[in-house]
Amino acid sequence: MSCTKKTESAKVENANLELSEHTKSELSLAPAVSENVQNTLVLTGKVMPFEDRQVKVSPLVDGIIEKLSANLGDYVQKGKVLAVVHSTDVADLENQTIGSKSDLLSAQKNLQVQQDLFKAGLASEKDVTLAQNDVTKEKGALNRANEVSKIYGVKDSFYTLKSPISGFVVEKNSSISDKMAYHEGETGAFFTIADLSDVQIVANVYESDIAKVKLGYPVKVTLIAYPDKVFMGKIDKISNVLDPQTRTMNVRINLKNQANLLKPEMFAQIKVDFDQNKKMVSIPAEAVIFDKNKNYVVVYKNPKDVTTREIQIAQTTNGKSYIFKGLNEGEQVMLQNQLMIYNALNN
Repeated sequence: MSCTKKTESAKVENANLELSEHTKSELSLAPAVSENVQNTLVLTGKVMPFEDRQVKVSPLVDGIIEKLSANLGDYVQKGKVLAVVHSTDVADLENQTIGSKSDLLSAQKNLQVQQDLFKAGLASEKDVTLAQNDVTKEKGALNRANEVSKIYGVKDSFYTLKSPISGFVVEKNSSISDKMAYHEGETGAFFTIADLSDVQIVANVYESDIAKVKLGYPVKVTLIAYPDKVFMGKIDKISNVLDPQTRTMNVRINLKNQANLLKPEMFAQIKVDFDQNKKMVSIPAEAVIFDKNKNYVVVYKNPKDVTTREIQIAQTTNGKSYIFKGLNEGEQVMLQNQLMIYNALNN
C-alpha cells in the first residue's frame, strides 16, 4: 500500500495515536507470526496424455487401404471403424473357414455312415470311434478359424480396423492414404487414440532446483490458452532420471480434464510453493505501507497506543511479507485504515 493522501481524523501526541470510536469499530488486525518461509518455483511444461490411457492402432493384415474414417482431433467411441483394408490375407482366412466347414460336414456324414454300418454289423466299434474323433477334430479347426476371423474382423475379403477404446485421435500417420498398399510392420501405427478425461502436466525441473520439489507439493497451473484460469493440483510423480542433455528432471501433475479444455502439447506454467526450511516473522502483505522508498507498518498495542514502524522485508510471496528487521513475533499490525493512521502520525 502506497502513501498518497493525508487525513485529519486523529489526535497525535508524541508519535502515538488514540483511535477514534469509528476507527475502533472498523479495526482489523493481524499478528506477526514466526513461520517457515514459503517461496514459489516457476516451471514450464506441457499437457500430455497418460501413457497407459492411449493405444496405437494398426491393421493386423497386409492389403490395400480402402477407406480412412477418422481424422486428427476426432473423438471416437469404442468399436468405431477407423479404416477398412482389402486384404488377400483376409481372403485366405475366409477360405480356411469355408474349408473347415466343408471338412466338418464330411466328417459328420462319415460318422453317420459308420454308425449305420455298426448297427448292421458291418463296421467295428473302433471304426465308429475313429469317425467320432474326426468330427471332434474338424469342429476344433472350424472354431479356431471362426475365432481368428472374429479377432481380425474379416468380411468379404475386407478387414475393419476398429478403435479399442473411446477417446480422441491424438496422432494420425501422415504417410497413409486411401488406396495405398499397407504392409504390416513397415508403415507404423495408423492412429493413436487417447482417453483425455484425465491428463498430466509434465514439467521440467533444473538440477539446481530438484531439492525444492517434493511429492505432494501443491501447484498452480496456467496455460497460454487460458491465461485467466488457474488449475489446482499437486506433484503426483517425480522422475528419478536426469536428462543428461538438458540437466532437467521431470515431475508430473495429474489433472481432471473437465470440458476437455486441456489439449495434448499445450504449454503450461507451473508454480510450486515450497518450504525454505528457515523461520522468519511474517505478516499479510496488505499491511505494508510503501513510502519514500521504505516499508512501514502500523503497530497496534491498544486503542491509545498506535504507532508506525519502519520494517525491512526479506521477500513477499503468496500474499505474505517476511520481515527480517523492525517487527517482533506477537506484535499486531493494522490491516484496515492503516494508511489513514500513517498519514495522521507522519504529517
